[in-house]
Amino acid sequence: MAEAILTVRGLSRHFGGLQAVNGVNLEVPRGKLLALIGPNGAGKSTTVNLLAGVLEPTAGSIALDGRDLTGLPAHRVAGAGLVRTFQNGRLFKRLSVLENVLVGAHARHTTGFWSAVLRLPAFRAEERATRELALELLDGLGLAGDAGREVGELPYGKQRKIEIARALILKPQVLMLDEPAAGLNSGEVEELIAYVSALRAKGLSILLIEHNMGLVMRLADRIAVLNFGQLIADGEPAQVRNTEAVIEAYLGRKKGSHAAR
Repeated sequence: MAEAILTVRGLSRHFGGLQAVNGVNLEVPRGKLLALIGPNGAGKSTTVNLLAGVLEPTAGSIALDGRDLTGLPAHRVAGAGLVRTFQNGRLFKRLSVLENVLVGAHARHTTGFWSAVLRLPAFRAEERATRELALELLDGLGLAGDAGREVGELPYGKQRKIEIARALILKPQVLMLDEPAAGLNSGEVEELIAYVSALRAKGLSILLIEHNMGLVMRLADRIAVLNFGQLIADGEPAQVRNTEAVIEAYLGRKKGSHAAR
């Protein structure tokens, strides 16, 4: 397996007596795509929130390219290069498409507060570069013509793309895509597959959390499977698909047995 850029060890989160995530170990290979899957209630959303800094782990560690991110708040995690999209869009519907993408860029700005207030040359140069990057990202997603439109005017499929552009403007080391195919039609799913494949081909490391198994099998270099907060499988797609524990978790039966009627 390729060198890991994101390493998770013993990750746990307890809510009172409930163990939502229990001792999970994950590695996202550099320049590859790891899919995190599992049935409803498996602990996927809690895991993503722990990685993103929304929740603090009860135990365990999270390291990005050797840097310890454990327990850091969400804005510092994103600024370090571990960036997420959201399962349920967090867009500003009254702002334009371009403005929504630019909102996500503040965490990567290097000019200081007074430089922004006084609009010094360094700030203006950074602002221009950020705007150019935003337009480039929108163009790559087929949204250049919508840059000035209010987000609320656009169909759901385009809004999902804006979420991805807003994450990419942070220039992530690892991009976490949380259910990116949710609500998309078949044509939009094909566009998503093509775009994510292109991002990986450029060397971006990706953690994909997804229910669409057809999409997962087409995109994933490796698959990790959660069930009841524990990791029950981790390997290449063909290997994981035929793992008895995975079949039982998804279908409620053991491999080779007949499902109950």
